[in-house]
Amino acid sequence: MTEASLGAGLSRRSLLAAGGIGALALGGFPQAGLAASGILRAAISGYGVVNTLDPAKAALIPEYYVIWALYNGLLKLDAQMRPVPDLAESFRTTEDGALEFRLRQGVRFHDGNTLTSDDVKFTLERLLDEKTQSPNRSKVSAVSAIEVPDPLTVRLRTDQPFAPLLTFLSNVRTGTQILSRAAVSADPEGFGRKPVGTGAFSLRSWEPNQALKLAAFPGYFGGAAKLSEVEIPLIAEESSGVTALLGRQVDLTSTAPFADIPNLQKRTDIKVLKQPGLNTRFLCLNNRKPPFDDVHFRRAVSLAINRDVLVRVVLFGEGVATPGLIPPSLTESYDPKPKPLSSFNAQRAKEELAKSKYGPSTEGVILTWGSGWWKRIGEVVAAQANQVLGTKLTVEVNEANTVFSRIRAGDYQAGTWGWLGMIDPDEYSYDLLHSEGWRNFTGYRNPKLDEILVRARRELDPAKRGVLYRESENLWIEDMPVIPLFCSNIHNLLAANVSGFTQLPYSNFGDQFAGMTVG
Repeated sequence: MTEASLGAGLSRRSLLAAGGIGALALGGFPQAGLAASGILRAAISGYGVVNTLDPAKAALIPEYYVIWALYNGLLKLDAQMRPVPDLAESFRTTEDGALEFRLRQGVRFHDGNTLTSDDVKFTLERLLDEKTQSPNRSKVSAVSAIEVPDPLTVRLRTDQPFAPLLTFLSNVRTGTQILSRAAVSADPEGFGRKPVGTGAFSLRSWEPNQALKLAAFPGYFGGAAKLSEVEIPLIAEESSGVTALLGRQVDLTSTAPFADIPNLQKRTDIKVLKQPGLNTRFLCLNNRKPPFDDVHFRRAVSLAINRDVLVRVVLFGEGVATPGLIPPSLTESYDPKPKPLSSFNAQRAKEELAKSKYGPSTEGVILTWGSGWWKRIGEVVAAQANQVLGTKLTVEVNEANTVFSRIRAGDYQAGTWGWLGMIDPDEYSYDLLHSEGWRNFTGYRNPKLDEILVRARRELDPAKRGVLYRESENLWIEDMPVIPLFCSNIHNLLAANVSGFTQLPYSNFGDQFAGMTVG
């Protein structure tokens, strides 16, 4: 394959970054040519690790990419992002205020057991149990009682209204995918490595940090998948994923380098899907450690960052600068008005630094990973802050799992970070900034903000909820516990002979395998 065949804009830089096709970790997969009939090779690119396939324990987006193919929720999202029945054939609110689900009859798990309301009860109670230590516990924390009057009926009760509940019971990044009580009970510790769901595919094999293989589940309630197998290589570098696709080693990739998108769109042998994503990208700050324990220093760094430049040089225009954490696609809650403290202002940045207990020569380390755009975010942010403020911020590059572990443990000063595939403003606000939010890795605590975010959870009117979230953003930005940067477009690349993939703004993946074809 020549450089000319790659297209003028997919540069030698991309090939060198990829290390060539032979360098890809595609052990056991075909190394050239089209996949066999009925086999889809769907690469997760930009990530090199999957730790668990237990929905209650999952925390990383590549884990959910696979989970969505193995499991179902009570509900799922349709193409308009509305909750619709999945394992439940119907749902309603009863006269006494319970949320009642009627399950489909005859649904089977991969181990042959039949789905009953007891499995739903077990799944949600396990998620609620603090001993499970689920990162998604807050998504069902409003549920006060789970009733199973018969094998096909489940009723959920809450002491207070909880606006996101239907969304959080969908087969997205929620952890509420329904499990087999029998399968989990048989091997509680090993379930994440030997998952049992009701999905269109079951796990066939798993090579850690290398690849996973799925097999079509003949007993799938939604009808037999058109594919017999799905091979999922984990390709740590996005550019390597593109190289594999153009070399016909894979049929689908989960993302691509932003710089290559315009030229990839000109090709006829692949299809490029893109749209504004449901995501937020920010600088995570440890509010408990110097120098980011000082609000004026945090403000100074934020004011020194030109987000429009970040979008141009990091995303190559594939995204938009955002004043807060809620992405523009969540229109009811998103406030497009510029926020002074999250807008570039060199003079005010210097004034804030002068109020700080840390001077112009202050050192600090920004954690990041890989060799692509996450690393570039850290480099550009550090360069901008150092130029404006005279600080000495540097970038430390590690493997993605290491960075996640350190940030979660509080072993960091700052880190490039973000979340994607989240579909309710609660996940961008409560999870990240509430005192008890599981993704609050900054140590930030603000009782007034906590109160607003709890009220927003209980408000059922979307317009009134939106007002509360906009109010909450204006409040926390004064403290700048994290530094908001931008929202990026999402991309999927498919070989020309692949069909049946519908891209949704929460960056879906495995949920589409059942209806896809190759050839």
